[in-house]
Amino acid sequence: MAESVDRKVFPMGTFAAYLTGEDKDANMAGIKEMLGYMTQLEIDGTSLPFAEAVAKAWIYEQNPELIHIAGKADQFGQHVSVPVLPAELTAQVAAIVGQLKDTQAKNKAQATKISELEKKLADTQAELKTAKAKVTTYEAQLGEDEKKLQLSETKVNDYIGKVDGLLAKIEEVIKHGVVTAAAGGAGAAADGPAPAAGAAVDSPGAVSSDFGFGTEDSGGDSFGF
Repeated sequence: MAESVDRKVFPMGTFAAYLTGEDKDANMAGIKEMLGYMTQLEIDGTSLPFAEAVAKAWIYEQNPELIHIAGKADQFGQHVSVPVLPAELTAQVAAIVGQLKDTQAKNKAQATKISELEKKLADTQAELKTAKAKVTTYEAQLGEDEKKLQLSETKVNDYIGKVDGLLAKIEEVIKHGVVTAAAGGAGAAADGPAPAAGAAVDSPGAVSSDFGFGTEDSGGDSFGF
């Protein structure tokens, strides 16, 4: 491509595709190069729409006859020489694109932060879900422990009741045992009449002088059967 200080030559097919939209995709590389030269911008997804609009408006303003170039591109020759757009115009476009890119960068940063926050939220929700599951498990275990504790208390109360009953019986036995032992000592003396004062006490195995049955005779001697 022939170049000069302030102009650059491009194929007419590229220029016509840019203006009319015909075969635009096939000529996109050349179109981007031409727009980059005219606007002095780095052409990317952000700057391309602005560069296309500004350059096309300037071209039609300078050459109104090009509005009808569709189907007549060969009438304008094989090549076209395009200039760099006026400095004021390129500065305005550059400022707009710059602001847009700054906004996009901020939006991207915010999107990244939002994504991080969403991840943290998801992690927190997962942790909360796990914690709730643990609480449910602990509550279930606590319920079982309370049941066991209630059962244990019931058993303890039963045991205490049985022990109290046994203690009462033991106390009663001890009490009655002492009374019986005392009665036994007294009862031994009460089994028969106390010996008369001065009466002889038979020795073990001896026959009492008044032993026997019957009555006394007229002589007063005792007799047996």
